[in-house]
Amino acid sequence: MNNDIMNSEVQTDLQRVKEFIVDFLDYKKKRLALVSSENHSSKLLRASYCLGLSDQYCSRLPQNREVIDQLAFSNVSPLDNLNEMARAMTMSIFNAEDCDIRLLSGLSGLNVLLFSLLEDHDVLFRVFDGHGGHLSTAPISRRLNINSYDMMLGEDYRLDTDHFAQLYRTAKPKVVFLDSSYILFPYPVREMREMVGKETIIIYDASHIIALVGSGLFQSPFDEGADIMHATTHKTLWGPQKSMILFKHQGAYAKKVHKTVEDLVSNTHLHHIFALYLALLEFKHFGKEYAEAIVRNAKYLAYKLDTYGLNVVASNYGYTESNQIWLDFGSKEDAIEQFKKLAAVNISTNLIFIPRGRWGLRLALNGITRLGAPVQYLDELARILRDIFFDRKDIDSLQGEVQMLKNNLGEPKYSFDDSLFGQELIKLLTGDLSCP
Repeated sequence: MNNDIMNSEVQTDLQRVKEFIVDFLDYKKKRLALVSSENHSSKLLRASYCLGLSDQYCSRLPQNREVIDQLAFSNVSPLDNLNEMARAMTMSIFNAEDCDIRLLSGLSGLNVLLFSLLEDHDVLFRVFDGHGGHLSTAPISRRLNINSYDMMLGEDYRLDTDHFAQLYRTAKPKVVFLDSSYILFPYPVREMREMVGKETIIIYDASHIIALVGSGLFQSPFDEGADIMHATTHKTLWGPQKSMILFKHQGAYAKKVHKTVEDLVSNTHLHHIFALYLALLEFKHFGKEYAEAIVRNAKYLAYKLDTYGLNVVASNYGYTESNQIWLDFGSKEDAIEQFKKLAAVNISTNLIFIPRGRWGLRLALNGITRLGAPVQYLDELARILRDIFFDRKDIDSLQGEVQMLKNNLGEPKYSFDDSLFGQELIKLLTGDLSCP
């Protein structure tokens, strides 16, 4: 742009852009995220967005590359190859015979599954909203005229099999959808399969614990009876924000889902598919060690908070086997008060409804584990949380302590970023940003 064209309006607009960038970088520097639905992507993954894949379309499955029909795109063989690579990696890690990784979000995946597999007046079992069920499942079911029944958590914070058996005596589901984001312990998938027989479709939503499932640390849904796994890719997994639908077997369910995706999605964001491939490549080599650290960290932090007098949910059952721990504060008002205290010192969490009519906070360890948090770090985090919840220090002092704690974390671990080959790839991706 010629300097003469750089008028005051242009400068004002660009200054606004600069201010946003500076503000966001400051926000990221200060914020300590203990949120189950977020993670930290590697430098290599972020650099992959510079390749320019976002400028192109290729929404077909690789096996349809020879099909030429209306509005087909020509000369996209590298994009077909990328889709093939990413699909193969996905199926290999999660032991699936088929998958669809074209959808852009978890809610898109939920919509596609309900549209594909259920029809007017079919029966759906899904997790009760107040026990962590996806907040969109019930309203979408109503719009599709699907008969929806709520599954509940039991006294041990696991899915209640006795209640499930009661539901099954009331109605026979076409689909059982384990769609919860409140997950401390594995689901009784094997027992559910025995109750419903072979014809019912069991969908296992692994969005919050997919890294633990992929590492074999939580449970093996396909081995225990699930037909389909659905997961987002940016929670315990550290990928871009996308949806994965995984199928135990190739067949009718997969074909229906693929067809619905083709009907609803015209662009699958190839830059996200490439980023997902890189995330899965990192997970292939570092995922088991990372997943073990998540569970170890979650259990340890829960134990420390328990010793400080916090009401940690499921203390009688070992606290957790996932990335999450829950703190019970009783009333909604008290939980909101504690939520606001954390926000004031730049700690992010989730407010949740806890079974038995109580309210609390969900803390998750996936984000800080990706940043390499050691046991000593968790000791300090537990002490700071105690001081916040019990008002032992003023806000200014606690903000400073949280900032120091955040500064000690550094960059994402469990990645190729520090390797010579990884640095070469980052340079290759970012070295020339010209636009051909």
